[in-house]
Amino acid sequence: MSENPGLIPADVDVAEAQRDMAQFDALRPHIARLTKLLGRAEDSEMALGSAAMVTALEGYALLKVLGKGSGLDALRRDMSVRSNRKARATESPAQAA
Repeated sequence: MSENPGLIPADVDVAEAQRDMAQFDALRPHIARLTKLLGRAEDSEMALGSAAMVTALEGYALLKVLGKGSGLDALRRDMSVRSNRKARATESPAQAA
């Protein structure tokens, strides 16, 4: 644009566009670093959530086996409602009947 100023309308501020482009170029490396950091944070979130879920499922399995008759039936029932919710939602009407 600056090489052919006669082709550019008078209301286009070429200097401002060049400043914007310079700032945009300066921002790119920061965005790349932040994107990489966000990816790592999301990976950590997924790994920690998975570990927490595995521990919860192991605890629930132990509670089902060891909790019978030890006054933990109400807790086991509450946990079973939470863990079986997905299975109930995927049943077809024929399976439910």
